[in-house]
Amino acid sequence: MSATRTSAWPALLALGLVATTPADASAYVDPGTGSYLFQLAAAGFLAGMFTLRRYWDVVKSRFGRLTTSARADRSADQGE
Repeated sequence: MSATRTSAWPALLALGLVATTPADASAYVDPGTGSYLFQLAAAGFLAGMFTLRRYWDVVKSRFGRLTTSARADRSADQGE
């Protein structure tokens, strides 16, 4: 039953987007608006890259500890 709910979300989202989007938009867009939207997109991209970098560092440190402890175990076994 959860697979049915999960697959229904994209269809409901698309339907809601189509229902709320105006057919004809006669509006003036200020040049500052484009600059602001570009700034938002750039900030979002950089924040996403920073977040991925932080998570990657956590993953590397956890696997680094595992390989370091495995090396220590092997060297202890060889020293005995």
